Amino acid sequence: MEDKSTRIAEARSVAMSLLDDLETSSLSIDKILMRSKRLARLMRDTDAQLWLDYETKGYPLDFNFETLGSCKAYAISSGRYNVVEGTYRTHSLSDLEAQVYGAQVTLDGFSPSAVGAVKDFLEKNATEQLLGQQIRIQRANKTVYSDYKALLISLIAGIHNYVTDMYLALELGDAAQDIFEGARREIDSFVRAHCPKAAEKIVAINERIADDSVESRTAALTSCRRLLMTVADSLFPASDTDWLDSKGKPRKVGEEQYKNRLLAYMAERTNSSSNEAILSSELEFLAARLDAIYEKTCKGVHVDVTSQESRLAVIHTYLFIGEIALLPREPLPRV
Repeated sequence: MEDKSTRIAEARSVAMSLLDDLETSSLSIDKILMRSKRLARLMRDTDAQLWLDYETKGYPLDFNFETLGSCKAYAISSGRYNVVEGTYRTHSLSDLEAQVYGAQVTLDGFSPSAVGAVKDFLEKNATEQLLGQQIRIQRANKTVYSDYKALLISLIAGIHNYVTDMYLALELGDAAQDIFEGARREIDSFVRAHCPKAAEKIVAINERIADDSVESRTAALTSCRRLLMTVADSLFPASDTDWLDSKGKPRKVGEEQYKNRLLAYMAERTNSSSNEAILSSELEFLAARLDAIYEKTCKGVHVDVTSQESRLAVIHTYLFIGEIALLPREPLPRV
């Protein structure tokens, strides 16, 4: 099985070298297409693989560009597909390259010296009609050459845009990985020191997300709620005595009121009302989602959670713990 890190590293290398080749015009169009398809394969980009396959072999009549998915934009921006008119060019890139080459050879063959030779011929036995015909052919070849050359350059620019986007995506992935890696170290250190039981739940959540079934995704979000409760138990244990918030409002901080207990912990460690409001808003949003799923699950109601929703909820939960980890360890004096 191909290692993901190796595959991503290879994709980055292919993208970098391909950009160099595209910007210096050092590769034939066939090689550009093959290497671009290799990049798409390494990136697991099925839309791009389909798009580049059509760029390689040409487009059929009555083609629906919606089938290109995310790569439809490249077909439009490159001039392959005119959305307004609903028309498109069917030629493959290799065919366009051959058309350009053929027109260029014809134009090169019709040199000023050749015109002079024709003039000599006319002076002897020809008519002005022959010269006019040759000039019209030359103009037609110039038009063909200009049209196909412009289209070829535009289509290659579309491939360049795709490769650039993939390269930037890889760079962004590296930056995001570095950022999350730093956050992960902070969170893991905090969990180990202050709520080690939460570590078991984080591992369980990851296993459920990896299973990627409807039941496992629902279970993962239910586990996120238990994770926050475990963190609350460690940082602000349940109490029968109400907690007074910054506005003097009493709040229950019993076993089930994990949200209030987390708010109490955070409020005691920040002297900024704006920071407290932001953290409170983040917790309200996260807890509302997790509590809703928990309540439906308790009632035996089916919960349809998408893979994307579950992953985002897990990420939000993990990063929220990161917000808590960055707070001072000891309560701040109130002023």
